[in-house]
Amino acid sequence: MSDILTAHKELSERAAQIGEMVTKSLEMSIFKQAERDLQKHQEAQDLIADLQQKQAQGSEVDHLLDRLEGLDVVRHFTVAQQGLSDVVAHVTKILTATLSDRLDILLEQQGGCGSCPSTGCDGTSGNAGCEGGSTSCHA
Repeated sequence: MSDILTAHKELSERAAQIGEMVTKSLEMSIFKQAERDLQKHQEAQDLIADLQQKQAQGSEVDHLLDRLEGLDVVRHFTVAQQGLSDVVAHVTKILTATLSDRLDILLEQQGGCGSCPSTGCDGTSGNAGCEGGSTSCHA
């Protein structure tokens, strides 16, 4: 893998830039704070320890999970984790769309003219003639 990265220095640099942007995102800041809050919350930490012990023993853990999920600090962490996951998924979707030459995937998500024919909404090129959603495409 390092040979590939060495051969594609610019690609590696851009990937590092994207990683740094995600690291500096609001979603990452919220996640890191939620993580710190969870680590400082004694009841949550006790429940997590109990949960890990019971799982190792093969014991029933549903009641512990219910108690853990009932804590605000855990709910905040879960929401923050999902927010960060959404950012990473969006970056991945852009990469996938770009690699597969399927930018229409992104346009559909943004309410654009994603399902117009490849010749464009006006039958010539690009998205000319498209006025928003895929239902507005006309030839």
